[in-house]
Amino acid sequence: MPVTTLTEFHHWLLAEESTGAPFVLLNTPPDSLCGCAAAVACLLNEFDEESGGNWIAITRPIVHAIASDPAQRRLLGIADSSEACPPTSREGLRKVLNAIAKRGHVVFDDPLALEATEDDLKGFRASIGIPPDVPESFHIILSPAHFHARCLAPLIADSFLEWMANRQQQFAA
Repeated sequence: MPVTTLTEFHHWLLAEESTGAPFVLLNTPPDSLCGCAAAVACLLNEFDEESGGNWIAITRPIVHAIASDPAQRRLLGIADSSEACPPTSREGLRKVLNAIAKRGHVVFDDPLALEATEDDLKGFRASIGIPPDVPESFHIILSPAHFHARCLAPLIADSFLEWMANRQQQFAA
């Protein structure tokens, strides 16, 4: 379910303690209106049994709303902003995105989210089309010319679930 209101964000935030859970980062073409993040979140809610249906896709307007409200930032454990780092500045938005990613069970489709979480190993990175920078940092790269648009989200969700199963096997060994 894409998050379109702060109420939906609060439901996700309070649903369960999932700090440390994985998250999905999408890189889509700038003119893409496919809603792939919302579709991936819906599929993961259906097929990721360990998440308890707590996957969401967070939109850029919600990130801005959280960043601009001190009470919302405090809910995520983000310290008060300063003049050197206004809450809706690039760095302020990165802090919000990073805090949401640390919580897990979220699907992002935002270049700033890719940047804010680049070193976090809990993030599964999927690109629709060749990414502009560091393509080897992506787990999967799909060519939109070779797949129907409705196939992209299931391919990403399935690849993520396989990635998670492989990670669990590695840690169990």
